[in-house]
Amino acid sequence: MGNPTTTNEIHVKVKFTSYLRDLIGRNDAVIKMKSGVSVDDLMKILWEKWPIIGKMDMHGEGPIVILLNGKPVGRSVKLNDGDEVELIPPATGG
Repeated sequence: MGNPTTTNEIHVKVKFTSYLRDLIGRNDAVIKMKSGVSVDDLMKILWEKWPIIGKMDMHGEGPIVILLNGKPVGRSVKLNDGDEVELIPPATGG
């Protein structure tokens, strides 16, 4: 018997920009998660998959800016199936 289709999962496209894209080695990724998760939950998944994201976010020159469907959001915002999250690393230099 096959697995039944579940509707309690969402797919979120994550776009990596600027030098974050270079560090990770890709432009984007589609992340599958349980429905009802927040931006913060997504960030934790990304930190596990690519530790450089967590390092940069917590110990870099500032937190990563997060856009959800083109608009800046806080980390408590809930995600929906098909959302697009863009990660903008902190500015460097001086």
